[in-house]
Amino acid sequence: TFVRGGSGSAGTENALAGTSSARHLEIWSLTSVGTYLWRDVLDGSTEVTAGGTLSSGRLNMDGWTMRFVNGRSIQPSFISSETEYLLLALNGRSAFTLTHTHNWLLEAHSLPHLKGMGILLIGDEKCKNDWLKSKLRKNGGHIDFAFLIYDSDVVDGKSVFQWPLGVAAYRNFPLIKFTPEKLAEPRPYMCNFLGTVYPGSSREKLMKILKEQNLLSGRCFVKTRTEWDAHEKPGSMSIYQRALRTSDLTLCPVGHNAESYRIYEACSMGSVPVVEDQATSSRCAAPLLSQDIFPRQMNSKTHLPSMLVHAPYRLLKRLGAPFIFVKDWSELPAIIAKEKSLSLSDIRQRRKVLVEWYKTFKRKLREGFFTTLNQTFLARSGTVPSHR
Repeated sequence: TFVRGGSGSAGTENALAGTSSARHLEIWSLTSVGTYLWRDVLDGSTEVTAGGTLSSGRLNMDGWTMRFVNGRSIQPSFISSETEYLLLALNGRSAFTLTHTHNWLLEAHSLPHLKGMGILLIGDEKCKNDWLKSKLRKNGGHIDFAFLIYDSDVVDGKSVFQWPLGVAAYRNFPLIKFTPEKLAEPRPYMCNFLGTVYPGSSREKLMKILKEQNLLSGRCFVKTRTEWDAHEKPGSMSIYQRALRTSDLTLCPVGHNAESYRIYEACSMGSVPVVEDQATSSRCAAPLLSQDIFPRQMNSKTHLPSMLVHAPYRLLKRLGAPFIFVKDWSELPAIIAKEKSLSLSDIRQRRKVLVEWYKTFKRKLREGFFTTLNQTFLARSGTVPSHR
């Protein structure tokens, strides 16, 4: 039995009790994608509360009053019983985390005053997310919409929208803001790759080509390992950030899924991602019409032409990412040859274009986020506001 937070609750529940508002949104996060939404996309700040076991923050934006709560210690019972609109940032990547996700959805559905619920979900890395369909309100469930990470074939542009993986906030990757002067500084490395090299993967081919091109002796910042570690140590994270900050290109081979934190972390550092454009599963390879990937800003006068966008990286391609896409790492020598011919002025301009695109990318995510809130939560009540 859950004793919900709210008026009269004690302890952590009392510290987290929300205030009632006609347009109040509670955002509860158990994953780093929730932090990416709050910190990087919405530009919200947080304070550590409840004895250091969680962080929380408040933000007023686009007519919504939002509260963000994040932490491993949070439980569904902490959510105020007065909550009307709720967004849960959850992890559906594995069978273990999916069990936890189902429990959260079940308990959240029992909130007595709940009018609408959305989820921000890390999907299965092989894009097998069929369970989500039955949970959607349009199919008799109680989830109004889902922002889903990875190129899943359940994305439809109506109830399920694609969302980026973002940076690894759980590994304390910082929010980067470059000054123009800092962005223009020469960088000692042409490229970088720091990561796990899995046996039989395309990463082995990448390493072979880097060696053949004599790029391991100072031209590229390369550091590899044979086993993935989810929790970087402060020393290794510092080295990784330095590699991004001092390289003009960041090599992004596919892993268990094509999308990786590395792509967005490179963007934040002004290091152009060189992205392996290969789906890792047939379920991750479904092409979509551009309008079915991500919501268009409400009342926007800008209409992008309808076009078929091929996976992987549908959202990034849809929003015009200025990356270098390769189908095979055998294309890398030609890229390196072209790189050597660029002037410092060319490289600086490309860096500026990437950083400005990434700012615009996050702004469009923010617009799409509020468009979805308004078109789903408020449309049913006939109180959809004009988008500002």
